[in-house]
Amino acid sequence: MKIVIFANGESNLDINDIGTIFPVDKIICANGGTKLALRFDITPDIIVGDLDSLTEDISKKFENKKIEWKIYPKEKDETDLELAVREAIKFNPQEIYFIGLLGGRIDHLLSNLFFLEKVKDMGIEPYVIDKNLNIYLMKGEEERIFWGNKGDTLSLIPLSDVVDGISLEGLKYPLQNEPLYRKLTRGISNEFLLPQAKIKTSEGTLFVIHLHKK
Repeated sequence: MKIVIFANGESNLDINDIGTIFPVDKIICANGGTKLALRFDITPDIIVGDLDSLTEDISKKFENKKIEWKIYPKEKDETDLELAVREAIKFNPQEIYFIGLLGGRIDHLLSNLFFLEKVKDMGIEPYVIDKNLNIYLMKGEEERIFWGNKGDTLSLIPLSDVVDGISLEGLKYPLQNEPLYRKLTRGISNEFLLPQAKIKTSEGTLFVIHLHKK
């Protein structure tokens, strides 16, 4: 089960940038993320939130569509993105792809990025997609392979105080069972030497940010 959530951030993506993740099982829009889905001529299965970011003309475009509306009051304890994830987990997905998560208000951006750890803790793999950019989350004992082009940037940013047992292969600056610390900047701006890079971790939570060469 693979789900796409359109968030209410900013995005320079075009349909070619996201074509590889389709088909998907469900498409969920978090409030203003509906505008981004419309830009791609994509009709969501579910629209979630207080709808304060949707104009009347946007709502009318979906009047005759088979869409489930989950409307919440503006004053609530969760962001629209969290509410969208709550809808997503009802379908027991293995993966959630977030589009439009970045940009916009810095408080929403940080909150949404930190919330990805909650998604990961539920056994769901979160992926953030933007123009020439992908964000992944690794946690605990994990090994992953990343594909890119020579010269692509791969930055490792600890979310926990420390991420232990990091080993890197296929990158310009290798590590062998070493730690990275949240308060230091050592993991920034590594580079692909080969089309394939491997990262291993043993403990902690790590953002992996892949910046593709333009």
